Amino acid sequence: MNIKTRLLSVLAVLALLLGLVYVAVRGGSNVGSSSELLFSRKRTINLWYTDDSMTDYLNSVCVAYTDSQDSCRVEPTLIDDTDYMQKIYDASVQGEDYPDVFIAGNDLLERLWLTGLATKVQDENHFKDNQYFCQPAVDAVTYQDKVIAYPMSFEAAAFLYNEDDLQSMADAVGKTLEETVPKTMVDVITLANDYDAPENVSAVLKWDVSDIFYNYCFLGNYMDIGGKTGDDTSQLHVYNQQLISCLQVYQQLNQFFSIDTSSDDYDSVIQDFAAGKIVFTLATSDSVQKIAKYCKDNGTTLNYGVTRIPDLTGDLKSKTLSITNCLVVNGYSDQQDAANAFCQYLLFSGMENFFEQTGKAPAVAGYTFSDEHMNGFYDAYTDSAPITKLRSASNFWMLLENTFAQVWDGQDANEQLRQLCQELLIQMTGQDNVKVETIANPTYVDIRSELKGDES
Repeated sequence: MNIKTRLLSVLAVLALLLGLVYVAVRGGSNVGSSSELLFSRKRTINLWYTDDSMTDYLNSVCVAYTDSQDSCRVEPTLIDDTDYMQKIYDASVQGEDYPDVFIAGNDLLERLWLTGLATKVQDENHFKDNQYFCQPAVDAVTYQDKVIAYPMSFEAAAFLYNEDDLQSMADAVGKTLEETVPKTMVDVITLANDYDAPENVSAVLKWDVSDIFYNYCFLGNYMDIGGKTGDDTSQLHVYNQQLISCLQVYQQLNQFFSIDTSSDDYDSVIQDFAAGKIVFTLATSDSVQKIAKYCKDNGTTLNYGVTRIPDLTGDLKSKTLSITNCLVVNGYSDQQDAANAFCQYLLFSGMENFFEQTGKAPAVAGYTFSDEHMNGFYDAYTDSAPITKLRSASNFWMLLENTFAQVWDGQDANEQLRQLCQELLIQMTGQDNVKVETIANPTYVDIRSELKGDES
């Protein structure tokens, strides 16, 4: 190469460098964006979700994570929840614009695993000894002895009580507020019978009796769909004497508490509780923000407490149902290491303002709530029954809701449970000729006799 050629080459390189410097200088305050445009090598991790209340939080945590490291950026996308799982599957199979991570309920995990959309998490430290998650959270994301998702948030029902009204009840019997918090539904009835309610109180106890989420607790301690982790088809216990007794007591509650199943829906019940018209109710954690909003809008305050749902009687225990929303790493993704790293960041470094931004309850243990009422819901979650993952039992909740409705309206508890069991087995086996024999009725538990026993 002669001197002239070398000189031309050097001049060309200098011109290129000067051009780059000019772009950077011309950009002024946009030096960062120009630099990123020219030199960024970050891969994109796609995150799908369906709940718009998560948008602000996910946008902020994704930006924070993207800024915290150099290897990838996370892009959240709100997806319509219609056929959500099918959309994930179709996009993943086609290999275009699919999520590397997505948020889904733990009830979908069996289907997600069997279609290859879920995979075992790359995390051996955070699922040991319940240090980071309570046992129901771990059970919720465990399938066939494998942890296949990260618990993110939960929903569980708990018992709400008006502290001012309960204090009046306590004062009337010479007890403290803590001593007066009902431990059983028999306690609630006893308090109702002895309470001279003020004019503004229209009901001592009211809840949405048409919603399975608030009724399930009355059977949850003796009902089993899929075993501890909800994935074992051999573990089906929906028809036994304890369940019959529970439903018989549940039916008797209709005699003591006037609840209109056609008009007393969840939102109206929570509004009446917030207005001080109801002393006790069953609710999920979304009620905390609903109550706060009602009080703010109406310039009022409400002193209330949250605790576990009372047992039916001293012998018949309750257990609430829980649903855990999870971060699932897509089994079709070719960026699973990066996707797992993001999930771990979100849960263990990015949850500081989760409740404040979403109104939802995080599943991670040790979260400091800005509203102390949420602690009662977390306590309920730690002793809850996670919803089953069995896809063959997906219709069970509609069947059970119908069973509760029939019993509430006076139908025989034993026969309704027998029909429930038979319909569930037909659904799960695909055989129309399944017959379930009637079992003997247990000794009838009469609430009125329980009340008399307390008074003696």
